[in-house]
Amino acid sequence: MADPYRAVVIQSDVEMVDLNRSASQVKETINKNLTRLCQMIDWAAREKSHGERLLIALPESMLHGFPRAGWSLIELLKCCISIPGPETQRLSEKALKHGAYIVGHAWEVHSDWPDRHFSTAFIINDQGEVILRYRKIQPAFDIEASTSPHDVLDEYIKKYGKDSLFPVVDTALGRLGCFICYDGLFPEITRCLALKGAEVLIRPTSWLGVTCAEPYDWWEMQNRMRAAENICYVVAPNAGDTLNSPERPRAHVPGRSMIVDYEGRLLAKAGTSGELTIDATIHLDALWHKRSLTKWNPLATLRTEAYAPFYQQSMYPPNLWKDKPHDTLQQVTEAILGSIGKLMERGIIRRKS
Repeated sequence: MADPYRAVVIQSDVEMVDLNRSASQVKETINKNLTRLCQMIDWAAREKSHGERLLIALPESMLHGFPRAGWSLIELLKCCISIPGPETQRLSEKALKHGAYIVGHAWEVHSDWPDRHFSTAFIINDQGEVILRYRKIQPAFDIEASTSPHDVLDEYIKKYGKDSLFPVVDTALGRLGCFICYDGLFPEITRCLALKGAEVLIRPTSWLGVTCAEPYDWWEMQNRMRAAENICYVVAPNAGDTLNSPERPRAHVPGRSMIVDYEGRLLAKAGTSGELTIDATIHLDALWHKRSLTKWNPLATLRTEAYAPFYQQSMYPPNLWKDKPHDTLQQVTEAILGSIGKLMERGIIRRKS
């Protein structure tokens, strides 16, 4: 038997860093955002009863926002952090204070990969330890200059092993995994996590404007489908308003954070942008029961051999940036155009007549 616990999503406003300023001034903005996040964590934990377990999820780019496309890699490195590091230490102190698990996101630099950065989700346990780092497999090509592990695949696997691509950690809150924002367009990512046993998937996100609203609403559709097809909970914090960014609307990331259960049902949903929290109860026993049933069980009826030939075809090539990280988004666009050309040669994409 597993005791139910409360999952809380913090939808926080973020002050945009100004990469025209010095590295120290950028860090000031990051620390200001972090201070506000810590205040909101205290608020989210205010009603926690003695012995209650708590999961607190924070959005993507919560420390720096998304600077506009076109910044150079050197400029973007100003707003990157180490994990663990001083910023995660402040969150660790909150996790220890409240006996909570905290999930966050940042652009990460690491000594193993000089002059690169990763888009990284991390989990801090109730003892204040960083117990998981997931590095985004599918950066949003039109705005992110971060490296995907797939860009340096052979070396990445050599350093950390194949399991490092889709990490899952077994905790008192169940088996936890993460995927990030644009990853949600790729069902393969959450399926890999589910096949490693993940039961609660946390998705830090800064999902943008039009496709977060009707008539599209890819945001809700993805969260509900990734939950239902993998029989897992999806805890999905989206960012709130963007502050100090005159070139875009404050609500260009329109919030609407949500928590979805293992059958794709909405348990909680923020109906607005801006700062707020939502919460829902996680029942692992019910999830375990659902996974043990024969009816509507996509995990138990997955016919992997039928799909294998298709996944052995390379689409977007691995190790593309193994020697030097890309420093412009145009380089990535050209690589995608090359993939489109291959798909045309295979007849998957038809040429215009």
